[in-house]
Amino acid sequence: MEVKELIAACLRRDRMSEKLLYERYVTVMTRLCQRYLKNDAEVQDVLIDGFIKVFDKLKTFEYRGEQSLEIWIRKIMINECLMRLRKSNPLVLIDEEKQEELVQPAHNGPEAKEIIRLIHLLPPGYRTIINLYVIDGYSHKEISHFLGITESASRSQLTHARNKLKELLKIHGWNGMIN
Repeated sequence: MEVKELIAACLRRDRMSEKLLYERYVTVMTRLCQRYLKNDAEVQDVLIDGFIKVFDKLKTFEYRGEQSLEIWIRKIMINECLMRLRKSNPLVLIDEEKQEELVQPAHNGPEAKEIIRLIHLLPPGYRTIINLYVIDGYSHKEISHFLGITESASRSQLTHARNKLKELLKIHGWNGMIN
């Protein structure tokens, strides 16, 4: 079923189509949420809340091509993750001293799962900035709006986050990947 048809069926409250929409996007949205949140229970809660919003607000969605629905759902899920992070612990953007954990070096070659694991070792503020800017492609202006900080604070935090990630990469034997 094409995205446009799926949306129309969901707007008619066709349960099978709602299930199809959920199944089409749940895996990619789970991975997205896992980048922001460490706890699997929180990820599941955010997914549920996010998909409830998707179905509630689907009538406001403006179709702009096959990928537009996924992009729209991604924004909802990112906002849900950010709200969860704000509720569970305010984003402390600079917390160098608490992040001195050392773990065993990686034994495998470069893999995305390992890099995501290392990103999870960053303080929540750094992890959020890396996800928003590097992975999800938001501008510093957008990030400043999302997080309630200045654009210069966003840039500064990104620099600190990158430096901390470089340290973690070195500790875990990824020297060839560091510029």
